[in-house]
Amino acid sequence: MIRRVKDENAEIGIGAMIIFIAIILASAIVSAVLVKSVENIFSRQKSDAQQSSISFNGMVNVLIIDITALGGTDEIHMVFDLPYIADDLHESDLSWVLMCLPTGETRMQFDEGQFRFATTLDGDGLTALPLTEFIPGDVYRIIFQLDMCDLEDVEKATLILMIDEGRTREIVLEIGNSPFVGQVLF
Repeated sequence: MIRRVKDENAEIGIGAMIIFIAIILASAIVSAVLVKSVENIFSRQKSDAQQSSISFNGMVNVLIIDITALGGTDEIHMVFDLPYIADDLHESDLSWVLMCLPTGETRMQFDEGQFRFATTLDGDGLTALPLTEFIPGDVYRIIFQLDMCDLEDVEKATLILMIDEGRTREIVLEIGNSPFVGQVLF
């Protein structure tokens, strides 16, 4: 005769193994979802950073500003560089405005222009050379010829330098009561 004894230990082991496998599968699914979410978040931040850095086109770093001529047509000489640009910058992307308030007046006067007469330090900054692009790291000069602003009769003067898709720089010029040729304004 064969005697059978009912043993439930195997049923408990099999049930525990099924629960263990279910927990491992659930944790694998949850961890895969978390990894994918984190990857998406970081990839969006990278593309946002790339898009925002492309639009910045630098700013003008002024080294010297002084007066080169008074009477008739006043002239201001400026030496500058563009250290914060990544690529060459076309001359039409730079422009300037000089705002001046004549003594005793309440109305501002303006002179404006582009940097098409800018030259390297070898040039005079007034006659156009074949310079059409500014290169990062090079130093340039330009002479602003003023038609509206008379530096000998100015209470205040502000020079504004603008780069297309870049920064605008505002410089208050220190002219004083009796300007002279060679006077440093910055």
